[in-house]
Amino acid sequence: MGAQQSHGNGGAGSGGCPCFVLSPPFKSGGGDLLGSPIPDTPRGPQDRRSSKYIGLEKEVESQRKLKVNNRHIKTQDTLDMAESQYQAPIHEGADAEVALYDKYQLMEVLGVGSTSTCHRCVDKETGIHYACKIIDKQVIEDRFQGMMEQFHTEIEALRNLQHPNIIQLLDVYITEEKIFIVMELMEGGELFDYVVQKGTLTEDEAASIVRKVTSALVYMHSKNIVHRDLKPENLLLRRVPNNDKEPVEIKIIDFGLSKCMQEPVARSFLGTRGYLAPEMLQRRDYTKAVDTWALGVIVFVLLCGCLPFDDDSSTVPSDDLVRSKFVLRFPRWAKNLSQSSKDLLSHLLDTNPARRYTAEQALEHPWVTGKEVKKGNLLASPGRIKKSPALRKAANRTPQSSRVNGKYYPPSRQAQGANHTVSPPQRVMVRKTSI
Repeated sequence: MGAQQSHGNGGAGSGGCPCFVLSPPFKSGGGDLLGSPIPDTPRGPQDRRSSKYIGLEKEVESQRKLKVNNRHIKTQDTLDMAESQYQAPIHEGADAEVALYDKYQLMEVLGVGSTSTCHRCVDKETGIHYACKIIDKQVIEDRFQGMMEQFHTEIEALRNLQHPNIIQLLDVYITEEKIFIVMELMEGGELFDYVVQKGTLTEDEAASIVRKVTSALVYMHSKNIVHRDLKPENLLLRRVPNNDKEPVEIKIIDFGLSKCMQEPVARSFLGTRGYLAPEMLQRRDYTKAVDTWALGVIVFVLLCGCLPFDDDSSTVPSDDLVRSKFVLRFPRWAKNLSQSSKDLLSHLLDTNPARRYTAEQALEHPWVTGKEVKKGNLLASPGRIKKSPALRKAANRTPQSSRVNGKYYPPSRQAQGANHTVSPPQRVMVRKTSI
């Protein structure tokens, strides 16, 4: 008996919410995320009855379930599927692993995380290289609690998102013991690491990068999906450009904390320190505007090389503190920025979510479109952005050094440094894990 393939019927309707439905293959058990940070502290036996996430709050809104039609889906043998209606098939059953090895040949280990191991794999028919993340269900069940729901979210979101600037999911294979996830191979590493290694970045190059990320955000929001964990670590390059004329292929990854907005607002407090919108910090109801705030922080770091505000989410700020804390100021080394770029940032980093730019408004801004950008204007950010651990000597040589986040793409950069902190008054660019 061959591996069963189930195919969701999401994606229909422009105003619908096609993802975040728990398909039959996802039975209760353990799971890992595709690139999402996993808490490093395992759950002990005494905590098994607890229903709380480690460092996360459970969603207060219930997730509706949707039946799926089981039918054979032929996997497309191309990476550029943005214009298609492709949805990655889910293979389950006793022969699922056999089906995996029939189609793919697993190669060397690319990274080892606390909850998964990632291999390079090759499609035997096409010769195309992908990344295959292998999750051991028993390890998850023994060590972690509450991660399966995030895993559901990641899979269902990516199955329904096809955009050139969002990572593509190819296949999912589920057995009794393991879960195999085949995705695009992101060989270019983090966007900001590329900027650091490149050494120079012009304002028009930055605008081009922002335009691609914003386009993906517009698409995501049109599907009623809010990412909730946009940050530099979740912007990867498919490959490193050979020269300055070659376009940067950037992809948004890590949808483990995303949500399909079936209601106008959400309430769960989660995300990454330094990129949390004020309304999120205040534990208030929030909308998709939290993503555009995070986009504003990313743009600020890309242009200035530091975070725009003091990095402190340990307390719930009052309205007065929000007004005094989140005042947009530019560092002295960024005084040559165009007025248009500053105007964009003032609208993205507006503390009032009702006034804050939507993704659509940001995409139409003259700086993002390139109409009002200082061409050739060299930015100081490449010399000020902090390198990721992967660029430091022997950063990911042992499993212990890669336990914090369990990323799956090359080069392996899992060691985020759980004890890496920065003094609150200093506005510097540092790598952060989700809370």
